[in-house]
Amino acid sequence: MEELITAGGLTIAPVEFRSEVLAFLRSGLEDISVSRSAERAGGWGIPVPGDPSQVIYVWFDALVNYISALGYGRKGPDLARWWTASERIHVIGKGISRFHAIYWPAFLAGAGEVSPNRIVVHPYLTVGGAKLSKSSGPQLDPTELVVAYGPDALRRWFARDVHPSVDTDFTAERLVSRANEDLAGGLGNLITRIIALIHRYRRGEVPRPGTTPLEAVAAACGDARRAFTDFRPREGCQQVLEAVAVANREIERTQPLIPPSEPAFPRLPPPVEFE
Repeated sequence: MEELITAGGLTIAPVEFRSEVLAFLRSGLEDISVSRSAERAGGWGIPVPGDPSQVIYVWFDALVNYISALGYGRKGPDLARWWTASERIHVIGKGISRFHAIYWPAFLAGAGEVSPNRIVVHPYLTVGGAKLSKSSGPQLDPTELVVAYGPDALRRWFARDVHPSVDTDFTAERLVSRANEDLAGGLGNLITRIIALIHRYRRGEVPRPGTTPLEAVAAACGDARRAFTDFRPREGCQQVLEAVAVANREIERTQPLIPPSEPAFPRLPPPVEFE
């Protein structure tokens, strides 16, 4: 297992969680049982054939669903498409990294099957410093947040503000501040001023784009795409902001679309903000 990770056969990101997994491996491992006593499991679980006093270990049962749901044992097309012949990525919470990064690859190796080749671990979301929970503690209804602030604002906050390796505390005030700063004040302002220029000086017709885009904008957009593809949304959002800033500066500098006879830059309406 250690060689699988250190040789790059299984990448774990961010690096902080990779280090935790390797430290656990190097501390020494013991065999684990794939069953538990029915009494210890509170009667919950799949009975072990021939021994009603035992049930299948819940993580052994749960993890196998990754491939059994794809038709493992029946050699169906879904298994080949989504597991055997594809990049196998798990995106998981930090509390279950050991099960996915150590137990699961070990189970697969024992069965002679390929392991995941990438595991992306995320920290917890908290409210008032307490971890969100389905059963106890603080809870948030994402549907209510979408109704109140819109899906774009919520997506933006998650992508831009959630730290990749440290727990992040959520507040509605932070969501609103991020939406006003990035979406309304940054991207929204850029779109508003471009539309105003087109309507004022080009009768609402979008001119043909130049053959050479702004190099800094093109570079930032490329960096953003690579970051999002690599499960680094925070960095991707930062690159988008850089592209917006470059485009805004370029409009201020060159005043495109404005005829020479009207050098004054048009006064634009302020961006719409959330409340």
